Amino acid sequence: MFNLVRSDLYKTTHSKIFWILLTITIACSIAMFSISYGIGNNSLNMSLGSVGFLISDMNMMTIIGAVLATFLICSDFDTKNIHHPIISGYSRMQIVVSKAIVFWILLFTLAIPFIVVTFIGLTMDTTFSMGGVAAGYLSILTTSTSGTFGQSIVILLIMTMVYFAQLCVCLLLAFTLRKAVLVVAGYYMLSMFLGQVASFPETFELLHNIISYTPFAGKYITMHVGMSSADLTIALFTCMIFMLVVMWLTYMSFRKAEIK
Repeated sequence: MFNLVRSDLYKTTHSKIFWILLTITIACSIAMFSISYGIGNNSLNMSLGSVGFLISDMNMMTIIGAVLATFLICSDFDTKNIHHPIISGYSRMQIVVSKAIVFWILLFTLAIPFIVVTFIGLTMDTTFSMGGVAAGYLSILTTSTSGTFGQSIVILLIMTMVYFAQLCVCLLLAFTLRKAVLVVAGYYMLSMFLGQVASFPETFELLHNIISYTPFAGKYITMHVGMSSADLTIALFTCMIFMLVVMWLTYMSFRKAEIK
């Protein structure tokens, strides 16, 4: 399985798509930091907050994560390369796990720019704001008071795990739907809908209660440095269990699928 991981890492990191995605995250993270700093210090108009949210990590990672999953998985179905590891004797479980490992490694790499600017912001004695409710790393940046080095690292790592768990759904969609357009559109609409459910619990009471046990819960997408150790531990285990369940569903979908 190590050879599968190494092969996919080499293929992806030597493609233009990956470097384009990394460039986008770098540009968006710098813009997010600059806009939130400007609004927080009254040097920019608060109306720019809507623009800042559009290029924030929660919105961009949703799209970029889905695109990465399609490039990593759907392209193999399109080019029939998915046959090669099967013919070589690898089990479908090994294929799914290797794809997931590569996906998470690359996802972490793409998230690093957002992690870096958020950490820098936490070390600064200043105010960051987008003029409204934020999510993801932006939430940590705009709602957290200065914490210790350890607190900052822990909250950033837990938030990264939340992204890993949420975007794990892209793997399930990619192995099931196998079409890039369907995966990107499907996951984006799903994430937007779940965001609305988290924002309006009175309107979607039943669904809100269900997703409260998943990484899509509002309390996990609006994290901050001041969260207790108990809450962070629960968030970590919620993400790990969710990832295991989604990975099992992905394997079951791929195991029963006919490879043409």
